[in-house]
Amino acid sequence: MKRYLLSVIAMAAVIAAMTSTSSCKTSADSAQKAYVDSVANNVAQLQLKHRKFVLTADRITINHSPIINVSDNTNFILVDTQTGVVQISPRIGGGPNSLGGITVTGDISNYEMKTAKNGDVTVTYRLSAPVGSTDVRILLYKGSNKAEATVNATFNRSRATLNGEIKALGADYFQGRSF
Repeated sequence: MKRYLLSVIAMAAVIAAMTSTSSCKTSADSAQKAYVDSVANNVAQLQLKHRKFVLTADRITINHSPIINVSDNTNFILVDTQTGVVQISPRIGGGPNSLGGITVTGDISNYEMKTAKNGDVTVTYRLSAPVGSTDVRILLYKGSNKAEATVNATFNRSRATLNGEIKALGADYFQGRSF
């Protein structure tokens, strides 16, 4: 009986030690993830500040439609100093850009970057293209490189919301034919 009781106590101690170790791993993992996300946010803020970035979107909403999961290499907003591209391709093939959507390329004006009290960063600008102008608003969430962009096209009164990540200009994306 004593031997059985000692083995139960020993087993309980081993289980407690394993649980303690796994919770340390979990807190260490979450601390490491928070650090990586913080660095990604700082890099994204620098890219926004220097106007050299691409927001690759994996989810879009068009004119209050349901959320559409899309390919992030064909749905993006690109800013390269004074020029920009907005490409929205919710389906494969067809469309004016041959990717199932539209691509608007133009010059950037009224570029403004503001940081809110909670740490979120907002960038607004106007993209002027031959077909008309497009107002773009990008919200970079505090603590990560995750962002949401709202695109309002004045030439056809449509609105799209893109959700994705801010990345460097060298990120993989495929640009279709532009208007």
